[in-house]
Amino acid sequence: MAIGTGERVAVAAPEVRPAASLQRARRALQAFLEGVPAEAQHVLLCHSDADGLASGVLLRRALERMGRPLLHLLPMGKGETAWSLSVLERVQALQPAALFVLDLGSRPKPIFPGVPTLLIDHHRPLGVPPGGRLISSYKWQPVLCTAALVYWLAVALVDVTDLDWLAAIGIIGDLTEHATLEPLPQARARYGPRVLHETTALVNAARCSASGDASPALAALLAAREPADIAHCRVPEARELGELRQAFDQALKQARRTQPLLSDRVALIRVRSPYQIHPALAHIWCERLSDYVVLIGNEGYLPGRVSFSLCTRSDVDLLTFLQAFRQSLDATEFGYGHDKATGGTLSADDWKSLLAMLGFRNDARPGQR
Repeated sequence: MAIGTGERVAVAAPEVRPAASLQRARRALQAFLEGVPAEAQHVLLCHSDADGLASGVLLRRALERMGRPLLHLLPMGKGETAWSLSVLERVQALQPAALFVLDLGSRPKPIFPGVPTLLIDHHRPLGVPPGGRLISSYKWQPVLCTAALVYWLAVALVDVTDLDWLAAIGIIGDLTEHATLEPLPQARARYGPRVLHETTALVNAARCSASGDASPALAALLAAREPADIAHCRVPEARELGELRQAFDQALKQARRTQPLLSDRVALIRVRSPYQIHPALAHIWCERLSDYVVLIGNEGYLPGRVSFSLCTRSDVDLLTFLQAFRQSLDATEFGYGHDKATGGTLSADDWKSLLAMLGFRNDARPGQR
């Protein structure tokens, strides 16, 4: 039974390995903040899924409570990354004194030279932007998703225990509702598992929509005081999220009818939809084809490009698997993320090349290769 109100019991931070990793990360955050005046402009970039949005709202609330009032939180739009020109133009207009990059990976490419930049992330880092600093839980055991990482960093500097539900939906979004990482168990007992599940699904619905606009989800998270405000549509923005979720579910239902093409180790499904159905479809087929690398190509998500998702339950490391193809493709947005779930976008010509290297004909349909 959910508690919902009453005295909040303190929960110990997770014990991560290597030893003292969390303590070092907390010192790194504090040192970064000490170099940024409290009255300066702070710009926060975040991924548009539940983990990214939750981490962004968590850090924004934490910085507010530390007496840093000038804060701008920008979620990524459809097909955008922290390195996209459209994002950098929005950042430039805000004239930041400090830049925080949350749940968007880490690459050696510059983001916004001359501005102190802190990346907080849990994906495999491919490098760090020149002059930037990275706090990463990728090599920790257990790995903390970005929302959980931000929560356990911030809680040492300011009281954010009332925001445990934000960390919880980030954990559910990235690690599933069966995860045991705190503060999910505490939040589950306090708010109820069904409320947290529903909230996570609604928050994710915005980025998966045909527009890919995460602003309704961000507005709902900023307006809500607890997850039930979203799950039970107590905030107006949640009703829009419900409509977006229904439209996405219908698009996914139609796409699930498409059968895969099988090669020695890859199962290929090709779809055409403006909705971000390819990650969800990849996870669905991973459960059915656990010995395969599942590749979903969505040829209708971004104009002139093919967006794809890979997922596997096998022993294949997907980031290493994709590395073999990098030299032959324009791999600017290719193979970032997790060892067992990743993706990217390719031009139509590069997509054809990738299929050929995997042994598929470009015009192949179920029953063919």
